[in-house]
Amino acid sequence: MNYKELLDTKTITIEEAVGKITNGATIYTYGIAEPMAYMDQFHLLKDRGVKGVTHINLLNLKPYDFYSDETYDGILNHVSGFYGNFMRDPAKTKMTTFYPNHLSKSGTDRLYYHQVTGKPVSIFTLSVSPMDKQGYFSTGPICVASPDYLKKADLVILEINENIPRTFGDTQVHISDVDYVLYGNNEVMYLPSRNAASSGEDILIGKHIADMIEDGSTLQLGIGGIPNAVAMALKDKKDLGVHTEMLNDGLVQLYKEGIVTNRCKTLYKNKMITSFTFGTKETYDFIDDNVGVLHINVRDSNSPFELAKNHKMISVNTTLQVDLFGQCSSEAIGTRHISGTGGQVETAQGAKMSKDGKSFIALHSTANVKNASGERVLKSTIVDVHPEGTVITLSRADVDYVVTEYGVAALRGASLIERAKALISIAHPDFRDELEENAKKRNILR
Repeated sequence: MNYKELLDTKTITIEEAVGKITNGATIYTYGIAEPMAYMDQFHLLKDRGVKGVTHINLLNLKPYDFYSDETYDGILNHVSGFYGNFMRDPAKTKMTTFYPNHLSKSGTDRLYYHQVTGKPVSIFTLSVSPMDKQGYFSTGPICVASPDYLKKADLVILEINENIPRTFGDTQVHISDVDYVLYGNNEVMYLPSRNAASSGEDILIGKHIADMIEDGSTLQLGIGGIPNAVAMALKDKKDLGVHTEMLNDGLVQLYKEGIVTNRCKTLYKNKMITSFTFGTKETYDFIDDNVGVLHINVRDSNSPFELAKNHKMISVNTTLQVDLFGQCSSEAIGTRHISGTGGQVETAQGAKMSKDGKSFIALHSTANVKNASGERVLKSTIVDVHPEGTVITLSRADVDYVVTEYGVAALRGASLIERAKALISIAHPDFRDELEENAKKRNILR
């Protein structure tokens, strides 16, 4: 088989690819591997009079006009499984909505919905690295839902991008399984350099957590200043491993410094495991053609039962707010939706199930928020009860350790009174008396 000839027969222009989107179509894309050259031309749908298109995405990274332009309503509407920065304002309009999911089931659950409602996925499209001589493309830094959608979509359209790194694991797609390809060489979405923690609070939290991590532990770190600070605080550890939802700059730096070796792992020994990578260009260069990093199907990377096979499994996630029962709101405050569940619940459960494992939920003790008058005020993120309508991400039965800059609250197995006292002890000192008073009024403390 001459794969180059097969590639040529399946190559179409971007305009022709847009023409494959018809009335009532459902299109699935996702964040880091968004086919940006293709999506940049979605405005042509309006010009062509196409209507009723549903675009499904996870972690939208580029602020396309059609996300918030209400002239596209009824033409191109959006369903997101995880809100990025650019979707929070559109989420207030009728242009977009959210579908709840755990990341490991973000693909299969949505496909189940399509199955039971009789509305198939018309097009699955993503960016890939150039085809190799055996006819394989790589989905590069992400392996979240592609294995599921590649099998179920009516059409698979790949955007070949020479900037996408070639990775290993479950990221290979063969030309014979593809309907059409097009070319677009947009820059991959990078994060700015995070060589330093963003705040003093982050550094303190990072140290609290690092002090509880043993040599030979396997790490799952999330995104942001706190996980980055944890990585920076691990410089005196030995033989750490990586089995994470997201591979980030901090974990890669630990590997380069010889702190992460992966040789003590009890699952995927000597390999770094992730479902996606998100970081700087240097991190993308690190995963390119690196057989030591496996991007595996998120059903496996995030399965609590798989994670638990790693002894000393450590999971570090962040949250927005914790109430005195230990319930963590990590994706919304009241009815204002901010992000998504992601893999927080799965990785927390997996770490708790692991032999000598630990799950950490971290947050600053205060947040600077607008009050009803629009003024900025300091508010405690440890609260007696969550505001009405708040979504609970991690339940009180699943929480393990909660960490602020003021210390660590050990909640696994703690009674309601014990956990309320522990959480008040790590709240900002200015709010502790008020929290205790409110807890007594609500009969949480007696």
